[in-house]
Amino acid sequence: MRLPTATYRLQFRNGMDFAKAVELIPYLVRLGISHLYASPIFTAVRGSTHGYDVVDCNEIDPVLGGRDGFCGLVRALRANGLGVILDIVPNHMAANLENEWWHSVIEWGRASEYAGHFDIDWQQPLTLPFLGQSFEEEVATGNVRLAFDRERNCLALKYYEALYPLTPASYPAVLEDANPALETIAAIARAAAPGDAARFHSEIASVVETPSAAAELDEGLEKLSANEQHLHRLHQMQPWRLTSWKTARDHLTYRRFFEITGLVGIRVENPSVFADTHRLVFDLVEEGLIDGLRVDHIDGLADPESYLHRLRQRAGDRIYVIVEKILESNEALPRDWPIDGTTGYEFISALAELLTDESSSSGLWSEARATEKAVIECKLQVLSHSFNTEVMRLGRLAARLGGNDHPPLGSDRLAEAIRQLVAALPVYRTYVSDRGASERDSQILDEIGSKALAAAPAAGAEIATILAALRRSGSADQQRQSEFRTRFQQLSGAVMAKAVEDTFFYRRGDYLAANEVGAAPCWRPGGVDRFHEMMRARATDTPHGLSATSTHDTKRGEDARARLYVISEAPDVWAAAVARWHDMNAERIRHLAGGDAPEASVEQYLYQSLLGTWPIKRLRDEDIPSLRERIVSFAVKALREAKLRTSWDSPDEQYETAVTTFLADLLDLRNRAFLGDFEKTAVPFIQAGLINSLSQTLVKLTGPGIPDVYQGSERLNLSLVDPDNRRSFSPLPSPSKLPRTPTISDFEDCKQSLIGICLGYHRNEGSDLLTRGEYLPLDVQGPGSRHAVAFMRRTEGELSITVVPRLVFGHMERDRLSITAGLWQDTYLVWPEGGDLKRLRNLAKGSIVEPRPHLPIADVLRGFAVAFLIQE
Repeated sequence: MRLPTATYRLQFRNGMDFAKAVELIPYLVRLGISHLYASPIFTAVRGSTHGYDVVDCNEIDPVLGGRDGFCGLVRALRANGLGVILDIVPNHMAANLENEWWHSVIEWGRASEYAGHFDIDWQQPLTLPFLGQSFEEEVATGNVRLAFDRERNCLALKYYEALYPLTPASYPAVLEDANPALETIAAIARAAAPGDAARFHSEIASVVETPSAAAELDEGLEKLSANEQHLHRLHQMQPWRLTSWKTARDHLTYRRFFEITGLVGIRVENPSVFADTHRLVFDLVEEGLIDGLRVDHIDGLADPESYLHRLRQRAGDRIYVIVEKILESNEALPRDWPIDGTTGYEFISALAELLTDESSSSGLWSEARATEKAVIECKLQVLSHSFNTEVMRLGRLAARLGGNDHPPLGSDRLAEAIRQLVAALPVYRTYVSDRGASERDSQILDEIGSKALAAAPAAGAEIATILAALRRSGSADQQRQSEFRTRFQQLSGAVMAKAVEDTFFYRRGDYLAANEVGAAPCWRPGGVDRFHEMMRARATDTPHGLSATSTHDTKRGEDARARLYVISEAPDVWAAAVARWHDMNAERIRHLAGGDAPEASVEQYLYQSLLGTWPIKRLRDEDIPSLRERIVSFAVKALREAKLRTSWDSPDEQYETAVTTFLADLLDLRNRAFLGDFEKTAVPFIQAGLINSLSQTLVKLTGPGIPDVYQGSERLNLSLVDPDNRRSFSPLPSPSKLPRTPTISDFEDCKQSLIGICLGYHRNEGSDLLTRGEYLPLDVQGPGSRHAVAFMRRTEGELSITVVPRLVFGHMERDRLSITAGLWQDTYLVWPEGGDLKRLRNLAKGSIVEPRPHLPIADVLRGFAVAFLIQE
């Protein structure tokens, strides 16, 4: 296997296609990238902005350039020594009529050859929750009509532009009393079989190919569309039911990706479905067109371990495989997974340890018990609302596990037991399968059982029944027990993501830097010691996982997060500023029946969000409209995700308007007093944040793991959550070296140059050292010791030393990207005991560091904020 030395994540769509990616190759080569890390390239829903809504797993999207375009991109990459890692989506596809498999399931129901490809409960008609109102209301308003789909050659119910195919068995009811030509269609339908769907559609096409027959069909369908009772009867004849999108939270017959009804779960645990959905992927592997795979949402699969073994067996050991997996505190990757690591969210958590002031006692981190209670409340809220349909389905399955003595079907106690057990889970999911439970999973089940029983003692019997099923007890009904266990575990990860990342983190506004994907809600910073601990574990357990600082899913760009860490260093300064701004803008706060808008917690959240997006240089008048548009759009999303006074499915427009108007007024040129004060206050936070940015960048480049650069983040990334972080970017040439005396205005060039210099070393003489070298924390002593971190990478013949500052608020040299020398007075880096002293070269600055047992930090960091020292 050719391991990557550095990846560059490229988001296709939104103006990026294969031809434009080819144009980027010289730039990537100069930057030092070894592998292009591509977002999904499979054919997706028309107009998709991300590619995760796949409609054809076995076609490369023509919008991007199709297979020919992709092969051309790969040839160009290969010619320049670069490889390709491809993002694949095994958990779900788009529940969209453009999806031929999904269309077949709607048309033929359970008889479709693809009915088993999707995770559907066929005990009831397939629900299609894509109407704005109920079916009856939409029919009454004339929005549902009968129509002939000329592209698919089938009869359909038309809702705006969507054409839902009628099952052929219902055609005679549509065409009753029709003329002989149209009766022919009914006869064709009576003889139709799903296995011969192509011929069925072809025969219908031949009947209506004459203009007269087509016109007569349209006329008949139009007449029938006026008969509401007939439409209702026809609807009842289908293997599906059109419903309002709002009903999905209470009644849905297929598994979704999280709570997105437009994405339907796939049953890749079935070997034939696995083969059908991965045919193109393995073709690309066998043709040598791709070097690695990134598996999206591994926790959504029925049996992640079995899936990964099947994937590895089919792809072979020569393919690099990583998974999107969020690891909670003290959680390790399952050792039996045949993968090379994760996409790197845990690396961001390690950086939070490094760059947050652990000594701060300002109340930025809530008391653990109160936080845990708040998180459980968020979990219970999404379980009762967004995921109620999944809970009810689990309840029906659980009722069939308990025998005759179990409470009635769908009992409240069963649902409550399920909710409390899921809410108590400290991780995304367990991995119990028919092979049994690991010691880790058994311990987790014990813990959540105790917590659930304490929260809902009246449901004790139900909790015991569910735990027995989750443990794979010796039940006579192994199949039902297995299905319940699988669905419970698939649900728990979705609940964790939506309750923590997409609810709790939008409610907590005191320290936004900690509100990141993969972060623990009850986290308290452990500082340098915990950072080193996490890096040592990374070097031992997942040395080939990606080290990410920004992704398409992070809540904030890496440089925005870097400056928000600074709030932990100066919480009193920040709190005083927030109080001052509150007074300055008090007249802009609306007093609504439900309370102030924005309320104090939201106002704090908005000020921190503004700090994260504020430009490095002085805000120009012409920059304000763009900043206002971005922050207002973000605010609406944040408010709805918080689900306190407004939400996606029940928006409070008055409240949202009050908050967005408040924001717009803040960023109004007439509000000069606030704008001036905010900028003056922000400057030292921004300056210290730039040093943090350089620190986290160098750690990413030289620490354990494979550095991952998200598109455009090699320069300044002050993005907000998607879609803001998926905006197009314009690459600029990489500077060949650092400026002699770097200033703040040089930051982007410096960051990009640092990346190029270090990745060049990594790809060449430092490849072995940075790929397999030991991670050794180095001791820093002296008055400024808590402000610097150092570590060594070491093999038998090579070594390097990384030195980065931390907690430098108020210690900047005016407008320069360096720290005041006074901070480092009498502060030294101690050479490891017993290690031979080596003459070192500062790779970024080119200066020589003479060997000595104690290296003065002032000398190491003279002229630039960070240092990477290699053996001379």
